Amino acid sequence: MKKLLLVAMIFVFVFGWGAVPAKTALADAGGVNGHTFNFTFTKWVTSQPNPTFAGAIMAGVVGGDVGNGVYAGEVLTEDFSDYPAFWIANARYEFHGEKHSFIADVHVVQNNTTNTAEITGVITQGWLKGAQLTGEYTVLSSCPIDTLDNVLGTTCFQGTLHVSAGLGFKQ
Repeated sequence: MKKLLLVAMIFVFVFGWGAVPAKTALADAGGVNGHTFNFTFTKWVTSQPNPTFAGAIMAGVVGGDVGNGVYAGEVLTEDFSDYPAFWIANARYEFHGEKHSFIADVHVVQNNTTNTAEITGVITQGWLKGAQLTGEYTVLSSCPIDTLDNVLGTTCFQGTLHVSAGLGFKQ
């Protein structure tokens, strides 16, 4: 955990908050019921302690409704039962934006044929705690931004997470 925070802080100091333009997203309307919050990210792997990705540490940048900021993450577990067609994992995603921050536990199903993934999960700490989220990312073999300490060369993952504040949602 300390290593993730250190990587995030180093990234902020080296590259600044606005290093990557984020996709435009709706502003927080004060938690209005029915409002959807969108969070963009570009992430990459900075350490891979095993021949697999379990335990791998990730870094990156975020944007959207959290504001520009940094991403930190860790692959907690992975499942190779459908490999090589699919890579399935549980991970922790941390979004530390200039407006809001949160930590989410996510389940990822990456389709290795299409180089896309579907994400489901829940925000466990911080802004919108308890909210269910969905999302997706695309695997890019040549990342459009610099990826400091990327153990996969130029490969990165760009995506979006979504949270819908439905009726009765508490912010």
